[in-house]
Amino acid sequence: KDPMAVYQNEGYQIVQSLFAIGTGGWFGMGLCQGSPEKIPVVKNDFIFSAICEELGGIFAICLILVCMSFFLMIVNIALKIKKPFYKLIALGLGTEYAFQVFLTIGGATKFIPMTGVTLPLVSYGGSSVACTVLMLAIIQGLYILREDEDEEIERYRRKGTAQRVEEAPEAQSTGDF
Repeated sequence: KDPMAVYQNEGYQIVQSLFAIGTGGWFGMGLCQGSPEKIPVVKNDFIFSAICEELGGIFAICLILVCMSFFLMIVNIALKIKKPFYKLIALGLGTEYAFQVFLTIGGATKFIPMTGVTLPLVSYGGSSVACTVLMLAIIQGLYILREDEDEEIERYRRKGTAQRVEEAPEAQSTGDF
């Protein structure tokens, strides 16, 4: 609850993370000018703190906005999908992405307890990157599937219109029109 009280032992990581975020200010110290190496496991768990220290709060806010817009893009794709099963898959993967970002940034800023989850496509870690790329591939496949659904609906719509146009002259000639 209070990492400052146990600074030398259990609270060391989170206190160093908070110091790094505060040291960066709005514009940061510059690339390679900070000292993120003081934070243990900075490449995996506390990459957000290192970004805040070296690149600043404005860059960190922009990173959060990019992550939020990416989540909204996934939700937008999911809402356009007609089949409920695929819609739920896309929404689930999008929620997983947003939850992972929330856990990482919330843990680094002491908003929630740190869980050790990596920031997608930013933190160091091969399995994390592989899983995120696989998630993006599935969402891309669902987006392509949605486009195929739209083309199929349009094709049936045109086919139905063509049949009505062909039937119309017959109706005119018989006077039933």
